Amino acid sequence: MARVWLQPITPFRHPLHGRTIDLRSLQTRLTAGVVLASLVGIGSLATWMGWRMQQIMLNSRQQGTTLIADRLQEDVRYYSEMMTTQEALTRVVEYRATGDLAIWVETPAGDRLAQSETLTMGSWQTSGVSDALLSTSVPIGVKIVPVQGWRLVVCASRLELPGLPPATLYIADDITAEYQGLQQLVRMLLMASLLLIGLLSVAFALYIRRTLSPIRRLNQLASQVTADTLDQPLNLEAAPTELQELVRSYNLMLARLAKAWGQQKRLVNDISHELRTPLSLVQGYLESTLRRGHNLTAAQREGLEIAAAEANRTTRLLTEILDLARLDNGQGVLTLEPTDLQDVIHQAVAIAITAATTTQPSPEARVRVAACAPVIAQADRQKLCSALVELIDNALRYGDPQQPVQVSLTTQEGWATIQVQDQGSGIPVFCQGDIFEPFYRMDEARSRTSGGTGLGLTLVRSLVEAMAGQVTVQSRPNCGSVFTLRIPI
Repeated sequence: MARVWLQPITPFRHPLHGRTIDLRSLQTRLTAGVVLASLVGIGSLATWMGWRMQQIMLNSRQQGTTLIADRLQEDVRYYSEMMTTQEALTRVVEYRATGDLAIWVETPAGDRLAQSETLTMGSWQTSGVSDALLSTSVPIGVKIVPVQGWRLVVCASRLELPGLPPATLYIADDITAEYQGLQQLVRMLLMASLLLIGLLSVAFALYIRRTLSPIRRLNQLASQVTADTLDQPLNLEAAPTELQELVRSYNLMLARLAKAWGQQKRLVNDISHELRTPLSLVQGYLESTLRRGHNLTAAQREGLEIAAAEANRTTRLLTEILDLARLDNGQGVLTLEPTDLQDVIHQAVAIAITAATTTQPSPEARVRVAACAPVIAQADRQKLCSALVELIDNALRYGDPQQPVQVSLTTQEGWATIQVQDQGSGIPVFCQGDIFEPFYRMDEARSRTSGGTGLGLTLVRSLVEAMAGQVTVQSRPNCGSVFTLRIPI
């Protein structure tokens, strides 16, 4: 009987949860995109602002230096009316010079007509700025000159005064302190920008995580969907419109699956029920013919025996399919009552031995039941006995004929544990997760010849789980298998 299993989706993992970062997740990609955009945008703005502030400061100093050069020539012409041009030049140079502003006049031949006392001051002399500045060739115009770690705005202009040879006026303005302060301000601006980017990154990451939470919720709900919950639609009330559309489409798909699954279960149930009755009649007729057929030939008797065996096998297969269909449909009625599990084990062993007598020699000698104290649990006696008969029958059929089959009963932490252990060839590891699936066979030829239907272990699992129990298997090749049933006490 086919079953519908929906593959669970792996849940999201986000770096804010303290887990590994999934680079393929939508949340990580959105967060990385926002952080990158913030880094480029805010970083570019901070860089431009720093550059612009520096340009404004330099342009202001350059304009101031140019203005001083123009006024100095006017002052010299004015004082030339009251004194010689040389005296006027010397006076104006000293008057216009300050502690951070140096002025000197040189002819093309290198003769210095005048210079301010600033060039002879201690800080200018000891740092070597004066010598380096006077020996540097500065072209006509305004230029920023780095000298010995200082930053100077140097303005060079033509100076033509009556009574003096043509010369060049040099004005050097020290902007080292302003430049360093500006650099510090730019660094602080960049640090503040990085801090702002970090805060925005965390804020955007939290916002994106909260925005994507409905998707994770939908993922969680979808991972919990099973064949038994196909008729339960998903509901996300606070989800965005796009996600609501996805939920509606998903619920429509679930409704179609539920309808198809219901039709499949009804079909299997109806077919099993309708075929079992005529097959039972055919089987009864064949067995009656064999009992009265004293005049049958050997070939006729063999053919009727084969037909009767196949009819019996098919009837048993349909009975198991019908039982599974009823359990899946919720129509299988279980009578849970206090049951002595030790009595159930002895009853199941007796039934399995009786059934195996026709195919195996002395099966009763191979089954060993470990002694234990009586254990009472809420279970359906008949259904639990059928499940144990199936496990013991499998152990006798596929186990080593020379080794015993061990059946034990123990209790632990509110659970009763029944184990059926054989010493057969074992079950490969890659098959252990599938042996409880309907019609699964490790060896098609062996299962066919041994009379297996492929539904026995599936029915065992369904019966045990219907009683709130669990069934597991542990096996290693050539070391046998241990089937464990756990029933709550």
